[in-house]
Amino acid sequence: MPASMAEMSIENFNLLCGKAEGRDKLARFFQYSARAFVGLSSFASPTAGSKLSMVEGHARTAMVQLAGARRTHRWCKELPVIQSIAKSFAIKNPVDRVLDLLQKVSLATFMVVDHVGHMKQWKILPGGKRAGAGTIQLGLKFFCFSNMIGALVQMKKFFALAASQEDTSKDELSCLKTAFKHVLLVLQTAHLSLLCQSHDAVVGVAGMITSYMDLKAQWPAAKPAMVAAPKMVIPDAVKEEASEKARAKLS
Repeated sequence: MPASMAEMSIENFNLLCGKAEGRDKLARFFQYSARAFVGLSSFASPTAGSKLSMVEGHARTAMVQLAGARRTHRWCKELPVIQSIAKSFAIKNPVDRVLDLLQKVSLATFMVVDHVGHMKQWKILPGGKRAGAGTIQLGLKFFCFSNMIGALVQMKKFFALAASQEDTSKDELSCLKTAFKHVLLVLQTAHLSLLCQSHDAVVGVAGMITSYMDLKAQWPAAKPAMVAAPKMVIPDAVKEEASEKARAKLS
């Protein structure tokens, strides 16, 4: 995450939307905002045909369509993760090596299984024992596990940093923020995968928070301030001497 973010402006918003990852996180924020609205509206038990029921239906449609659009643009995002798996074997600490390997393999598995479920939804692949939605839920279980490992990795780093120094550093705070994000993602994916359901309102708010954290990371960084060059101070004696010479030339 950048140390300081650029100001809120149309120009910086355009820069955000110019990046595929920025557009994805923006769509994710509205996807989970819609889920939060669906969850909150359920507490009111809207009757069929009421305005609240109509708006809830629109929010549900937006949620489903945004999820499908983001799934379409997720293709090939597993390739960098798969390529980085080999680097896990170079980690000297055996515990860190296993955790890093598990996190990457489960993340890559989620993406591959998600593609299979997507193709089942398109009727390109037969449903088999699991339909498209069931396959996608299976993939989300792997994503849930990946985030559980991610939270453990960040907390392990935090305690190692805390033990090595007295004052709280920026690295420690960064570990805590990342661990918090992983925990919220575990909450979301556990619900979406039907592994441990909570409530759409809770999951929606958690998704909005994690999306905002991702959007902050994608927002353009503030440009360093230009330091003005110091003005040259000319002594009075030099000025008087220059004036005398100028008068002498004129005379």
